[in-house]
Amino acid sequence: MSENETRAKTGAGASEDETGGEERRAFFEYWNQLDMLSWMGARITESSDGHATVYFEPGKHHRGAGVGGRAVTGAVQAYVFDIVTGAAVASLAHGTKPQVTVKLDVTFEHPAYDDPLTFEARVLSGGRQIFFVDGECRDRNGHVCSRVHAIYRRFDRRITPPEE
Repeated sequence: MSENETRAKTGAGASEDETGGEERRAFFEYWNQLDMLSWMGARITESSDGHATVYFEPGKHHRGAGVGGRAVTGAVQAYVFDIVTGAAVASLAHGTKPQVTVKLDVTFEHPAYDDPLTFEARVLSGGRQIFFVDGECRDRNGHVCSRVHAIYRRFDRRITPPEE
């Protein structure tokens, strides 16, 4: 495994400056412990200032029955895109404000055969509540496999679900 792959897998080398690097790392390391990431096998390697990356080593169960059955399925890619775009938006408030995905529009350009895959997202614009995010998935050769356009809504506080 190369040094860059090791850094990506462990999260080493994520941006940490003197004005909150540890706080940013604590935020995305918390996400890395959640079932939604550990179950999938994805790992956030950076999440700060409206930008996020996710490192993903797909297993056999992440691949579909399409062309030769080797490509990572679109459903799996969409799932990881939801994580990375959400992490990009959440980084703007260091994970302190709840948010929801409003729209996730994924375009598949090339079969995702060659792992690991790197998902990257950046917030393009936003206001107090609505954020627009773009991202892409690249294989180990740097080929863009898929792209995403997402819209998020952020709230000032958690909404309490109705009693059953």
